[in-house]
Amino acid sequence: MSEDFDPAQVPIRPAATVMLIRDTDELQVLMMRRHAKTIFAGGMWVFPGGAVDEADFHAEVSGRVREDIPGRDQVAERPNEDRAYYVAGIRECFEECGELMTTGSGGKRSLIQDALTEGRNRLNAGTVSFDQLLEAWQMRPDASRLHLVARWITPLGSPRRFDARFFIAACEDGSDAVHDQQELVDSAWMSPQAILDAFDAEEMNLMTPTLRMLKNLTKHETTNSVFEFLGAQQDFERVRVDGESRELLLPGELGYDAALQDVETGWVRL
Repeated sequence: MSEDFDPAQVPIRPAATVMLIRDTDELQVLMMRRHAKTIFAGGMWVFPGGAVDEADFHAEVSGRVREDIPGRDQVAERPNEDRAYYVAGIRECFEECGELMTTGSGGKRSLIQDALTEGRNRLNAGTVSFDQLLEAWQMRPDASRLHLVARWITPLGSPRRFDARFFIAACEDGSDAVHDQQELVDSAWMSPQAILDAFDAEEMNLMTPTLRMLKNLTKHETTNSVFEFLGAQQDFERVRVDGESRELLLPGELGYDAALQDVETGWVRL
């Protein structure tokens, strides 16, 4: 890193991350390992996701986009910004692991696997855009597949910073999800507890937001349990700041009403 690097001048880019979950004999999450030489989170195990592209702001979607989020006035700065996060999450899932969450023309099942693979390869090679692919396939991103659960902002000091919304979605066909062999060099379906055990054994490197999301998922044994909880839980956690310390508070806990809704550690609903 150059000597004139100024952390305060690093722009914060909007980004979307999607936790893909499935039911087997246990609840599993798709984890993907980033290439060691990538600038941001090199070598880390992550969920599929990435930065919001300009085209994501202009894409049409099917399904409800959630706008009633904590601190929305401080989050949304452009028209359609809430929608853009959903589109970015769906696009990144297709680019990085091949899971396509769309509606129209019979949906994903109307395409043969060869067509999906060829389209994904063209998308990752930059010879076609996501909206061009979906237009040819007569599809739209399906926002109803994504459930908003958290927001995290990369702390000051990183060479790249993101204001990331975390979503969760059920994977319709987990056997089709595989890493792109470019930015992502490995992938695995694992239970949340198995991932945490691997982290404790120093077998997997995880970032703090990833750890927090996985710890929350250990409370659930099925995808239905996850989504039933999300349907009943409407409030997000808040953060109480006391000097250098920060404490996450749940609704109903002492100090929750006066705690902050929009800080760098983010908010969590799961």
